[in-house]
Amino acid sequence: MGKAITISREHGCGGIELGKALAESLGYEYIDKSIVVDLAKKMKTSQGMVSSLEDGDYLSLFKFINKFVGESTIQTIVSQSKDLAYVNSEKYRAGLHGLMNDLADRGNVVIVGRGGQFILRNRADVVHVRVVAPLEYKKKFLASKASISLQEAETIIKAKEEERRKYHEKMFNGSNTDPTLYHIIINIALVTRPIAVEIIQKLL
Repeated sequence: MGKAITISREHGCGGIELGKALAESLGYEYIDKSIVVDLAKKMKTSQGMVSSLEDGDYLSLFKFINKFVGESTIQTIVSQSKDLAYVNSEKYRAGLHGLMNDLADRGNVVIVGRGGQFILRNRADVVHVRVVAPLEYKKKFLASKASISLQEAETIIKAKEEERRKYHEKMFNGSNTDPTLYHIIINIALVTRPIAVEIIQKLL
């Protein structure tokens, strides 16, 4: 069984693309926002009705999920279940820890985002990677990918990074910029994606 790999990235670094390329090269499973969707589907009880989400009383879990996967995914989850859990952030955290550790136990997986570097930090069978780049690189990457202006890209990058900062602080009482969380930090502006994949593979 191979190790699990977590990838934390600054917005606009192409971390998703790197994660997919790494998973393909290794023959590993690739996981990103789908883990949050799986968690939402599993957390069902008879305590809460779907209507509670429609009257503005959104729970922390669904606020988080909405940021990551969008309103359409939330609506799909809701439509598939007549009964949703009354889930607070503590239950969300516990569920996320459980899912992350299940994935790590299984191995042969690349996990992008979701705080894996915090949840799995004490496991010897997990490698943690951080991908960074200068702002100008990120602006150009995102502007090209999303067909937007450099100014729009900069606004999005800063907003996303602030969202992630608040998320990691709230959920894990830490910062995703802490270098001690990672086996390696890669400046993707200085190496090609294939070389980055090779570098990470040497850590396994």
